[in-house]
Amino acid sequence: MSKNNIKWLLLTIKYLKDIKGRTRLQKIIYLLKEKFNLDIAYNFMPYYYGPYSSELQNDVDVLSRLNLIDVNLHFLDNGVFLYEHQLTERGYRIAEELERSLQPDQVKKLKEALDKLKKYNTDELIKIAKENMKQKLSKNKDRFLFLLES
Repeated sequence: MSKNNIKWLLLTIKYLKDIKGRTRLQKIIYLLKEKFNLDIAYNFMPYYYGPYSSELQNDVDVLSRLNLIDVNLHFLDNGVFLYEHQLTERGYRIAEELERSLQPDQVKKLKEALDKLKKYNTDELIKIAKENMKQKLSKNKDRFLFLLES
């Protein structure tokens, strides 16, 4: 659990008010890191629904136990369920303190990125994140093969 990762996670939830679904949260944080170049250090691996970070999920679980994030289970009509993530009052106060530690341009960059990402439904975020990871892995593979041939 890094303070830097926690900062971005809490601020993301603060600005979006609530995030419906673990998958949606995972893709938003991944894209903030990879597409918008925020200083997020979570490691993501390919997974069925796109990039997944067990570190991120662990931080969500810990922050929930610390009463900084409310994670509520909702059952949908079609038998599917999802987890909704919101800040608690205490989490909101801490997010505001963390926000004051940022430079104004960092806050602006995060808000602009989230304004773009919130327009996509979860399936679209999955598609974008998968494509981004595919391109990233392809570049890494090409670099690795180049080093082997040298």
